[in-house]
Amino acid sequence: MTQRTAIPPAVTSLVVSSLDEGAELHDTLESVYAGSVVPAETVVVDDGGTDDSCAALKTTAWRERGVIVHHIRRSGVAAARNAGAHLTKSPYLVFLDAHCRLEEDCLAHLQAALTARPDAVLAPALRDFAGTAYGCGARLIDAALRVRWLPPRTDGTLYPLPVAPGGCLALSRTTFDNLNGFDAFRELGLEDVDFSLRAWRAGIDVLAVPSARLAHRFRPNPPYRLGSASRAYNLARVALVHFTGSRREECLRKVIGTPGAAGVLVDALVSDWEQRRIVLEATSSRTVEAFFACYGDWR
Repeated sequence: MTQRTAIPPAVTSLVVSSLDEGAELHDTLESVYAGSVVPAETVVVDDGGTDDSCAALKTTAWRERGVIVHHIRRSGVAAARNAGAHLTKSPYLVFLDAHCRLEEDCLAHLQAALTARPDAVLAPALRDFAGTAYGCGARLIDAALRVRWLPPRTDGTLYPLPVAPGGCLALSRTTFDNLNGFDAFRELGLEDVDFSLRAWRAGIDVLAVPSARLAHRFRPNPPYRLGSASRAYNLARVALVHFTGSRREECLRKVIGTPGAAGVLVDALVSDWEQRRIVLEATSSRTVEAFFACYGDWR
């Protein structure tokens, strides 16, 4: 009689932020639940959508799989992820974009890595729907805080990364709470850079899990309207909270010339960035300059 390999129990909560994703949301979840390990629960946060794609998940079939939908006013991906995390109960969290396709063992590899390193932030390997090459983590390449994806190593081990891109990242609830979740960013962009920088400063490793693989639909424009100044505000906030001297000045100069730059800078300067900075400086075990010395500088 053939002995079947035991499937580990599900101890992971999945949080999916969605805004007018249409069929992408459902296809993403179908790929999740076709896996060898599935989440103990899934919280889909409807970030003010209008296309009824989240409403279509309120069926008995999805509820029996542990999927719930939580509606919020449009607040951006960082706030949506925080809202979803607060509703979950499992010891481990996986944050996933609503336009992905997971490979069969993706969550199994992430869950195994979480069990081995519950004190870290974990990043799987991603490829574009239209491509075959995978990237695993990213590094900052300029003062606009754009990133370049890093090729995954092939030895199968976990290893340090500068940035865990937000398309999919995993961590324990304890680590998430220790980092106080995602910061107050507008709409979309750089919440993952800030999260990775805060992890570094807190002495929390960001690690690659190259064996966990998925496809992500990279797109020039999302299926919803984005404010023209959102990314510029997020850039200014990261610069004010984390950087000093010429590095901060370079980032803020990138804001100048963007739509509504004067208002963006005023909004960023009157926000709570200084309090955030003071707390980080008081609790950090590693410096930002050490981050760039370790992973390379854009300058």
